[in-house]
Amino acid sequence: MVETASVRVGHCCPDAPNVDVHVDGDVAFEDVPFEQISEYAELPAESHEIAVTPHGSDDAVLELTLDPEADAAYSALATGLLDDIECTVLDDAPGDVAADETHVRFVHASPDAPAVNVRVADGGPTLCEGVEFRAATDYVPVDAGSYDLEVVAAESGDVALSLPDVELDGGTAVSAVAVGELGDDSLGAVLANDAR
Repeated sequence: MVETASVRVGHCCPDAPNVDVHVDGDVAFEDVPFEQISEYAELPAESHEIAVTPHGSDDAVLELTLDPEADAAYSALATGLLDDIECTVLDDAPGDVAADETHVRFVHASPDAPAVNVRVADGGPTLCEGVEFRAATDYVPVDAGSYDLEVVAAESGDVALSLPDVELDGGTAVSAVAVGELGDDSLGAVLANDAR
C-alpha cells in the first residue's frame, strides 16, 4: 500500500492571474483564483516536482520540489508579488484538539504589510506577536466561540485589519491567512480549516 500525504495549495499572490498547479507534469489543481485555498489532495509520500503556471499556460512562474512525509499534511502557498513569487510550505500539524477548543494559527501572506500582532478586540488578549511576511505562528488553543479579532502593526499598534464575528468551532483547527496589500486597502483574510 502506497503511503500518502495530504497537500493543499493557496493562491496568495495579489498581482498574479488564476493559476494551474502541476504535479509531476500533470495538472492537479486547476484555475485557482487569488485568495483561494484548495481542499486537500492525497499525494504519494515521495519527491514531487511542482510547477505553477497561469491558467491554461505551460510557462511556469514558480517551480519547486516538494518532499512530503507519510501521514503528514501541508499547505503550499504562493506568496509575494509576481516578480518575487515564492512557495511558502507550512506543516499543518495542530495536534490533538479538545471538543470545546479551536487551534488557531495566523499566516502572514501580505507582501507590503509590516510585522503584525493578532489580538482579540476591545482589550482582549494578544494571540500572537511579531509575525513577519511569509511566516506562520504556532497553533494557539482558544475556547470555541465567536471573536472580534484585530491584526495590528507590531511597532505602531495601528489596526491593519479588523476581523469581526470570527466563528471558531470546537474540535477544529483553523488557519487565518492575511492576503492582499495594505497599501491599496485590499488587505483581507482567508480562513481555512486545517487537517487534524
